[in-house]
Amino acid sequence: MAKPHRSSGTFQPRSWLARCGWVTTVGLGLALGACAPKIVQHGNVPDEEQVVQINPGLDNKSRVQQLLGSPSTQGTFGEDTWYYVSKRTEQTAFFEPDVVDQGVLAITFDEQGVVNDLKVYDHRDGRLVAMVDRVTPTQGNSMTIVQQLLGNFGRFDPDSSSKPSNPGSSSGPGGL
Repeated sequence: MAKPHRSSGTFQPRSWLARCGWVTTVGLGLALGACAPKIVQHGNVPDEEQVVQINPGLDNKSRVQQLLGSPSTQGTFGEDTWYYVSKRTEQTAFFEPDVVDQGVLAITFDEQGVVNDLKVYDHRDGRLVAMVDRVTPTQGNSMTIVQQLLGNFGRFDPDSSSKPSNPGSSSGPGGL
């Protein structure tokens, strides 16, 4: 059987199907390759071997910082608690990221800066906080940008731009 030759204006179903199959295969391969999960690590993940070296009642802040590095954050009302916060998320394609692992190491110190207590929190210790969609009412008018732009016409006095203005003073500098 002779191979169909290419000519202008003739439709060749065999080559068209081959091209469609090739394009479909490449497109499917790219789509599946894009679905590989993206893993992102946030924060400081202290090594367990270093954490067990911290001795409550003996070690101070400088020893903890030497072992674990600087904390992610400190307590709100003073520097008596150091927090090492970490979170690892995994995101596939355009979906929302899923939290794979998260943890908080809280180290409390006494007044002399000596380690008082160590606590480890994970995702099971977290609580979901419901957001409130209320809007605080404000005084004034709500104007569109067009109203704001058109509202400025006629408000400028060309003579006032050359004079220095001192609002609230009637007799000179300082209001005296």
